[in-house]
Amino acid sequence: MTSYNDYCTRHSTQPDEALYAVYRSIMLHTANPHMASSPYQGTFLQMITAIANPNISVEIGSHAGYGALCIARGMSPKGILHLIESNEEYEPIIWQNAKSTGLDKLIKLHIGQAIDIIPSLPDGIGLAFVDADKEHYNDYYTLLLPKMKAGGLLLFDNMLWFGQALAVAETPHAAESHLRSNREARIIHALNQRITDDPRVDNILLPIRDGIMLCRVK
Repeated sequence: MTSYNDYCTRHSTQPDEALYAVYRSIMLHTANPHMASSPYQGTFLQMITAIANPNISVEIGSHAGYGALCIARGMSPKGILHLIESNEEYEPIIWQNAKSTGLDKLIKLHIGQAIDIIPSLPDGIGLAFVDADKEHYNDYYTLLLPKMKAGGLLLFDNMLWFGQALAVAETPHAAESHLRSNREARIIHALNQRITDDPRVDNILLPIRDGIMLCRVK
């Protein structure tokens, strides 16, 4: 029987040949290919970027750059996407993929730790997508929010954390596990609650893939 996710994917805009070639190459030739955005999620990123029409965008945690290319596709030709990736081994792959799709001129790549790089980014960010190390998600929210323009969109990926965030919410007094995944689930649940309580943003948690928290800065 067809799943809801498969049905939604089939009835959404598909990546063109250039984007699909990048995605297939990532699946076949990169380490940890599951870390890449899926084509369905990529379509969402491209569409939400086109709606926001930002001059300045940010992605934290790029892997091989598929999600970044989808964001860049949604930007105007005059926009700039600041792309932050901590793993320098992905740098040549990101540039190869960006050039193959003709989007390299829209991308400014920063290799290093996002906590150190975010303060140097320009103000007036119109869209930011965070899909990096979960233990620093709270820091990224703290650092990015003051740099967002009014009406800007701030998105966090993996905010359901494979259902573990919900489990944490339902058992708040359970003994803490030393497992990294449990610790990350607690961090993610705390950030979901922090964002929901923050009067500076309107937000909606979307059940797309592993959960995307979408915030609109007031």
